[in-house]
Amino acid sequence: MTQTVYFTGVAYWAKLEEPDQKYQYWGLDLALDEESKQKFKESGLTLKVKKNADGAEVVSLRRPVQKLIKGELVDFEKPKLVDKDNNDYVDRPLVGNGSFVTCKVLVYNTRKGPGHRLEAVRVDQLS
Repeated sequence: MTQTVYFTGVAYWAKLEEPDQKYQYWGLDLALDEESKQKFKESGLTLKVKKNADGAEVVSLRRPVQKLIKGELVDFEKPKLVDKDNNDYVDRPLVGNGSFVTCKVLVYNTRKGPGHRLEAVRVDQLS
């Protein structure tokens, strides 16, 4: 069963325009706010919570460029990026460290436990 979860917090190292060249994914590190920490626990995701260089506890939310699903290679577009009023950006800004964002994440079952895919990012306050 797939569920949609929204996590809010401070973004770090956002790769939303160009994918990470080495690992081929779009994504960001997110320092979850208190409400999102609870949602994260309830989601069952087993992502590691790690400390970044600023000392913030973050989780890495990702979206692959390609993924093998049931024997078929599926290509994914970059995550949708919207402003605080949910309008698509005409010119997508770079989301800098410290930007306050809300991430739309799909959580789904896999053989190894809950998996996730970053679907969209709403920039609530650009930094």
